[in-house]
Amino acid sequence: PLRLLGAFQQETQEEPPHVLMLEDRQMWVAAKMGNGTRITVVAVDKDARVTFDRSSTRRKQTSHKRNLPAWSYYMAGAVGVLARRGLDIRGATIVIAGDEPLGPRYEHALGMAFSAFWYHINDKPYDTGMLMDIMEVVRQNYLS
Repeated sequence: PLRLLGAFQQETQEEPPHVLMLEDRQMWVAAKMGNGTRITVVAVDKDARVTFDRSSTRRKQTSHKRNLPAWSYYMAGAVGVLARRGLDIRGATIVIAGDEPLGPRYEHALGMAFSAFWYHINDKPYDTGMLMDIMEVVRQNYLS
């Protein structure tokens, strides 16, 4: 999708080294790994961005010690779940775009796409059921 690639280039002034599609949710991810621990996520459909790291997500805060926006909760909650499952979570710039309507389903799909990216970058197999399970753990333990 051109919106995804355009947003990635606007954010990084580069071509994305990693592109993947989450077919079950019509979500696309373009990303590049970075230095350090900060993860910046650009949600193209919301025209919004957030930066967090593993430590700040435990406090539901951005890396700048502000409250995380609600749309990012599934992604932020997934950071700890993925790390506990042995995935290496480190600095990255991740741009996500899709065809989901904005709202709770969109936020859930953001979390699934975010999680799929980390499985992809760690060269670990995953399927939709695994991603749904991660989102359920996040819903129970992070959103409540």
